[in-house]
Amino acid sequence: MKSKIYYINDFPWGRPNKFPYSQAQLEFLPECISVRLTSVEENIRATVDYDNGPVYKDSCLEFFFCPCPDTSVAYMNFEINPLGSLYIGFSHDGKRSSSAAVDFCMYKELMDIKVVREERKWCAEYKIPYVFIRKFAPDFKGIRQKRITGNFYKCGDNTLFPHYAVWKHIDTDVVKEPDFHRVEFFGDIDILNNETC
Repeated sequence: MKSKIYYINDFPWGRPNKFPYSQAQLEFLPECISVRLTSVEENIRATVDYDNGPVYKDSCLEFFFCPCPDTSVAYMNFEINPLGSLYIGFSHDGKRSSSAAVDFCMYKELMDIKVVREERKWCAEYKIPYVFIRKFAPDFKGIRQKRITGNFYKCGDNTLFPHYAVWKHIDTDVVKEPDFHRVEFFGDIDILNNETC
């Protein structure tokens, strides 16, 4: 995948003694967003073996985004572990309290989920079909849209060294405890040029 690299290397709530090195890549294709997430970490945890489960407790890589940030704070969150178990959530009002898991079984084949795992490294790839995004954000224009906003995260609540890393910084004066469901800290992602503004 030839695209901009987003480094998930900011640990707002503290960097543990051993921490992962993670990154994300996006490619905006005619019918989908292609996502590639990679992490180099010690003691990879992978226990949740079903979709829409608590994958955040395992070694987990996440992509949150607002499909139509100019008109709505609604966001989607995609969270995946090293077993390829995927959690997809949606919040219609941009708040964690209204975020809930959504059924994506009809679209899973189109998502083409792939995970490659080594001893101290794992990589997850999947596609987010625009037709699936439009179920929640009907005005989303796909590759013809100028931008989305979002953030990339790396976490592992029950890993040997619990950690919470972000691409775009989250202000800990405002958000005292780890919380990724904060649209006000999403960064601009330029679809046309496939890079941050």
